[in-house]
Amino acid sequence: MIDKFVNIFIKNEDKLKHILSQKHPENYLELLKIIINIIYENYDLNDEYRLDPSRIVEIDQGDYQGMLLFIIGCAGYQPDYYYYTSVYYGSCSGCDTLEGIRGYEDEIPNETQIKDYLTLILHMVQKIKKMELSQEYDA
Repeated sequence: MIDKFVNIFIKNEDKLKHILSQKHPENYLELLKIIINIIYENYDLNDEYRLDPSRIVEIDQGDYQGMLLFIIGCAGYQPDYYYYTSVYYGSCSGCDTLEGIRGYEDEIPNETQIKDYLTLILHMVQKIKKMELSQEYDA
């Protein structure tokens, strides 16, 4: 867990509540982009570890259920640093957290749903890890 990211989440909880009160997120990537945007806004512009919301890659090797792996590149020209987080998903509201929160509603999220989305985002943030990359190439 990277404390700085969790602290940014805590500091911006009211902003997150406001964003989440507007509409239900379509998918896990949308939820992740919300918090990465906020992390991005709360970093020094010249920080080489500044996560870039436009550099999120989603890897999904599942079918109906599985794990989504998100690779997040840092800002700047040809970043040297990347982070990752993941979430497990299912095929129905009984086995998928995001679908379970939303249910089958089209109305704007209620207070309970907003609280549950915040918890889901917090778990995604708590799982963010820095990738250890080597500039040496194996032949």
